[in-house]
Amino acid sequence: MTDNWALYTTLTGILAAGLLLLGAGKKGFDSRQVAVLAVMSALCATGRAVTGIGLLFLQPTMFLVALTGFVFGARSGFLVGALTPLISNFFMGQGPWTPWQMLCWALVGLSGGILSAVFPRAGNRTLTLLCFFWGYLYGALMDIWQWSVFVRPLTLKSYLLTWAAGAGFDSLRALGNLLFCAALGGQTLRILRRFRKRMAVQYVAELSGGKR
Repeated sequence: MTDNWALYTTLTGILAAGLLLLGAGKKGFDSRQVAVLAVMSALCATGRAVTGIGLLFLQPTMFLVALTGFVFGARSGFLVGALTPLISNFFMGQGPWTPWQMLCWALVGLSGGILSAVFPRAGNRTLTLLCFFWGYLYGALMDIWQWSVFVRPLTLKSYLLTWAAGAGFDSLRALGNLLFCAALGGQTLRILRRFRKRMAVQYVAELSGGKR
């Protein structure tokens, strides 16, 4: 049975990501929301694919997913986060790790939406701390997949050793998130909020006298 842990772990990631995506997309989006999701997903995926190859763990992408959730809501952030690795991995490499990456990135976007709901006046400093925290949490969650697939025996000690082996890479990711969000987060937040306000504009035809 232990020989099938790789299969079980991958199927768990697929099932979890699929169920959460189904729940997030249960309520339909209007055409403008779909356009925003498409643009942000493409932007995040492109940023991850381009910088992921050249800069490894210093990617200006995770903070965009968190900001998407913060500005447009947890559901939008979750979907953009899930689509980011799915799309970018067509260039970086698909594999059994993709469902777990989708789940982790989706949780980044979801956390941005939760932060906005709990602390609506939170600014870029709080978002920067959130992104810095996710640099380590993302690595810890992805280590669960790597540990269950490649490491034996499956014990707490072996997991901690797996996590410690990747702590340097997690630190680079966290540092990159902090630097990019601190430098670009404020301006990006203003742009996304302005775009959200334009999306909320409703044009109502005025009826005066007869029909035109």
